[in-house]
Amino acid sequence: MDNDDKATDAEQWKHKYLDQLQQLEDHQTQWQRADELLRKTISRLALAAHGQDAYLDERLRKLRDAIRDRASNAQLQVVIDAVSDAMIRLDRRGEHDAPAVAEAPGRGPGFLQRLFGGESDKTPQPAASAGKAATEGVDAIRNILIRLLERLSLPDNLIERAEDVRSQIEQVAGDDAWEAVIEQIAELVQAIRLQTQKEKQGMEDFLLQLSDRLQEVDRQLAGSGRDYDDSFAAGEQLGEAVKQGMSGIESGVREATDLDQVRQVVQSHIDSVLTHMETYRVAEQTRYARARADMAAMSERLHEMESESEALRSRVQDERRQAQTDALTGIPNRLAYQDRLAQEIARWKRFATPLVLLVWDVDLFKRVNDNFGHRAGDKVLRTIARTLADSVRETDFIARYGGEEFVHLMTGSELPDCLVVADKLRERVQATGFHFRGDAVTVTVSCGLARIRDGDSAETWFERADKALYRAKQAGRNRCEPDG
Repeated sequence: MDNDDKATDAEQWKHKYLDQLQQLEDHQTQWQRADELLRKTISRLALAAHGQDAYLDERLRKLRDAIRDRASNAQLQVVIDAVSDAMIRLDRRGEHDAPAVAEAPGRGPGFLQRLFGGESDKTPQPAASAGKAATEGVDAIRNILIRLLERLSLPDNLIERAEDVRSQIEQVAGDDAWEAVIEQIAELVQAIRLQTQKEKQGMEDFLLQLSDRLQEVDRQLAGSGRDYDDSFAAGEQLGEAVKQGMSGIESGVREATDLDQVRQVVQSHIDSVLTHMETYRVAEQTRYARARADMAAMSERLHEMESESEALRSRVQDERRQAQTDALTGIPNRLAYQDRLAQEIARWKRFATPLVLLVWDVDLFKRVNDNFGHRAGDKVLRTIARTLADSVRETDFIARYGGEEFVHLMTGSELPDCLVVADKLRERVQATGFHFRGDAVTVTVSCGLARIRDGDSAETWFERADKALYRAKQAGRNRCEPDG
């Protein structure tokens, strides 16, 4: 391997190193976005819970202030623990009243039931109505928590744990058991965060090791350069010694008076030249052996880095795939949709190729969950997702937007053509055979379509498609409605 090859390898590894740094920065951005989303969620939940009790309101205010001031995780943990304590005390006020909470006869509805159960805690109701309201409150909480679980980006090793938490949510029958369930969800979120931090630390450690090894390769290259300079200088010296020897022979022959004297002069200068050549040969042999050892070590390091870099690249790709895949249905999720949406909008702005957004929604999905259970609902979502994903062109894009809603991007086709395709997809879903407890059940979907227009943002474009979906629902469901 000559110096040009060494320089080329070093440059290639420099680019790979910079690529890994860029990937790390991309992951850092994703983690920052996730952290921001969690903070916003906590803040909005704090606002939603405001007004239940003065003692709790004060702690919720401190929580919102901590989020606004970008408090550290440790500081947030202290504030959140205080809020949790206030919520538990408020939920048990019939037994242990929190400060500034007035005495109330008997045990009233729990805090979570009051928070999610609408007006049931404000107006006296008949026993049957109160029972129905309580049931509806439990169902509302259940649906919210299940959707929260679905929004989490779960590593493979935590999917089974999330399923256990979901089973606990589905088995809750009253207000009192939510505390344990929420604690389980909090622990799951913490486990995701810890694993993310562990993976991030692993990447940072690898990049540090890569940097150290690249510096070692750079030192070896520098050493090879010095050996080259030394070899060049030694060659120059040998050339000068040979030149001086030949000059000495020429001068000695010219000045010699007999043949013996000529022989002695020639022999003396030849011996000197041979000595210089032997010194040069030994030095070159040493440099050559050192260069071979350095190249062998460098080659080993490069192979190690290549292997580790490939493993890291594969892991990053797997993690990105997991982060952009809906755990329930196996199709792209909302994060993947947002990335693809940005790409398609940029392409539309450049080439003006027709671009249509379709928003799908499962009709009367709550009835499926209520009548057959959430696992049956999950099966419906998986089947519909696969039906849609398997029935579109390679250039199209299908993702689960959230809950029972899906988004679909179609490029290169005008709105009327997309409407024809959407109707065919709708009919295919309707024809899918669903069976629950031995009974055949027909499940349908509705769809709203909108083509992107000049002046549209991603939000206004989605809003137009969503309004078209609403019209499809109002018109009787199991239909597709275009925008406008």
